[in-house]
Amino acid sequence: MMKTLLITLFLCGLLFGQKPDLIVLRNADIFAGKRLENGEDVRELTGNVQFNQGTTRVWCDKAIQYLNRNEVELIGSVKIIRDTVTLTAKKGRYFGNTKRADGEGNVKLKTPHVILYADIGTYYMDEERAFFQRNVRVIDSTTVIYADQLTYFEKERKSEALLNVRIVNPDDNLTMFGNYLIHSDSTHYSKMTESPRLIQIDTTEKGEIDTLAVKSMTMESYDDSTKRMIVKDSVVIVRGELSARSGLVKFYRQEGKIDLFEKPIVWYQENQVTGDSIFLVLDKNHLKTASIKTRAFVLSQSDSAYPVRYNQLTGRSILMTFKENKLQQTFVQKNAISLYFLYGDSAGNGVNKTSGDAILMKFDSGKPETIKITAGIEGFYYPENLLQKDESLYNLDGFFLRTDRPKFKTVFPTKPKL
Repeated sequence: MMKTLLITLFLCGLLFGQKPDLIVLRNADIFAGKRLENGEDVRELTGNVQFNQGTTRVWCDKAIQYLNRNEVELIGSVKIIRDTVTLTAKKGRYFGNTKRADGEGNVKLKTPHVILYADIGTYYMDEERAFFQRNVRVIDSTTVIYADQLTYFEKERKSEALLNVRIVNPDDNLTMFGNYLIHSDSTHYSKMTESPRLIQIDTTEKGEIDTLAVKSMTMESYDDSTKRMIVKDSVVIVRGELSARSGLVKFYRQEGKIDLFEKPIVWYQENQVTGDSIFLVLDKNHLKTASIKTRAFVLSQSDSAYPVRYNQLTGRSILMTFKENKLQQTFVQKNAISLYFLYGDSAGNGVNKTSGDAILMKFDSGKPETIKITAGIEGFYYPENLLQKDESLYNLDGFFLRTDRPKFKTVFPTKPKL
């Protein structure tokens, strides 16, 4: 009995020592102390356990304190508070020498700017850095991030996420996927790499589901006042009857603008559009205008009964306008050339080739209705008997039919997790 009492008094002396880095016991309903065979002094504490280390406070249901190592194993209802940061978990460990807190089971870290959840988490007090893994979820001012692993830098308000990453912007119904993410909550900037993909689900005025799907090698999102995205390298876009491929795409979400650069190609309904750069404007998720700059070329199948015949337009620039998803007019400027196949009673009736400084074509139900040509006008008509030998001989310079039009499954082979 006397030996146990002496050990207890010795441990209490350590407890109330003057070393500022020691973990200090403030409360426990049941207290027991012992010395292990290796000479390590240990306390077992049960019920309303509370520790302090400087400004850090620790609570739990049960604890095992390793005095020589200045560590505490924490069991049940763990809560650790330092200044404005709180860590809670089912169990954990606190390392006094390195100012590190580990949590396991329903781990939650709350800071003034974000809340982090995971199965396992570590918080480094002095570095103000958290490393969470397994079923990670981070909620900040504008987004929710999911990942297998995530490091959060509190001072910079920056997250670095790895593996099965998903970042959701609830305001825009926009979700970005990938395997590596850098996200800044303070600047509302996100960069996704390693197989990034994006999906945005919206509804039309008629209540129909309208889905935008994008994939590339790099995605950058600026969720500030500009509301823009920059998507680079092997870009694929699919949205209803609109699809595209390009090397570089800039999205301006508020203005409904999509700018495509680096060998862009756009398909809309039966139209294939190419040029050095293409600028799309959407109104309520419907294509309003398509502006093609430099080496502009538009082609569309003229009649399904003649699968190798394509109406064609080319020039330095082309402006296409749409209304209610139908092509209304096309305006071609500088070195404008048109090639349109003619039909009578559904039978082929030759082709017209026309050129001028500018060509304005108006359409009815997506079909050519009127054509107006200005300055330097030249026109040729080739009868049907000539075309039957080989229609491709009459294609305009620059004609190239692409067969790699992407579909939704090109971006998401399997249904994405939202």
